[in-house]
Amino acid sequence: MSTPFDGPQSNETTRMRLNSAADQGGGGGGSAGTTKADTARMNQASNALVELRGDTENVDNAADDDTQSAVRGLNKHTAGGVPDAGSWQTAGSLMTMDVRWGMQVANLKSMLQGISDKLHATTGQYTRAEQEERARMNAINSPFG
Repeated sequence: MSTPFDGPQSNETTRMRLNSAADQGGGGGGSAGTTKADTARMNQASNALVELRGDTENVDNAADDDTQSAVRGLNKHTAGGVPDAGSWQTAGSLMTMDVRWGMQVANLKSMLQGISDKLHATTGQYTRAEQEERARMNAINSPFG
């Protein structure tokens, strides 16, 4: 019985390939200094997230304005009360929901900014690694040309 660590048996042959890409089934092989990351698309995605963050800010401001207008409208019709005193229960609930909405928007904007920052950093790292690998490969003197 043989193990993977035993030498070739009498009816087996040993083959070796150097400097080759992987077979179609996968496996070893070098990538010859190329990266599989599409840095242009990563930059596009990151920029789209920045734009989405700005759009989120605009939507939040509009929702805040509408909610505060509704609160003022409800309180204006309070019998014997000051218009902004918040004497309608619905007005108070609207303000509570507006505060919750604001916290959720702030969290979303923070997440979008974090993802965008990470995409930009990853793009930079891939680009630097690619440039360093090309410089290293160009510095190798080969007797084969």
